[in-house]
Amino acid sequence: MPDISLLQSDYEVVLKESRIPSIFLTVSIILLVVSIGSYVGLFFYHATLAENLKQVSIAIESLSIENASNEAGRLSKMGGQLDVIQYLRELHTDANASLAVIAKSVHPKVYYKDADINLVQGEAKLTGIALTPKSLSEQVMMYAGEKNILSYDISNISLVNDNVKFELNLKIKK
Repeated sequence: MPDISLLQSDYEVVLKESRIPSIFLTVSIILLVVSIGSYVGLFFYHATLAENLKQVSIAIESLSIENASNEAGRLSKMGGQLDVIQYLRELHTDANASLAVIAKSVHPKVYYKDADINLVQGEAKLTGIALTPKSLSEQVMMYAGEKNILSYDISNISLVNDNVKFELNLKIKK
């Protein structure tokens, strides 16, 4: 008769050996499911791309040369309009800069009655009144210290009712 203690040890070896193949089987089944899922996903993605390509091909075939030339003409017209708008914007910016230079260089006790401003050439002819002769001299010093004024010329200085009337010609940097 066989020894029962030996049978028990043989049974534990068989039980340990049977667990290893089941782990490999489980991992293999999981990898198979993931692979099949990836393949199905790629198949549908390919089908979607093929449909998009077909739609683009149909759109290209339906595009005629007449439509393309109309679009090119329209784009050219818009480009011209944008150039005009850019030119006008630059002129507006230059005008604002010139007017800012004039406004920044006015003494608090001096005001101007008449102005003839040519922003394209950067020239201004102003007729002004200074409340005192001292304020006129301070105004002249302000023009001399302003770096954006190329030149200034004061003429026709006269006294009118305790005020000093004068004419000013300015050349402004662009």
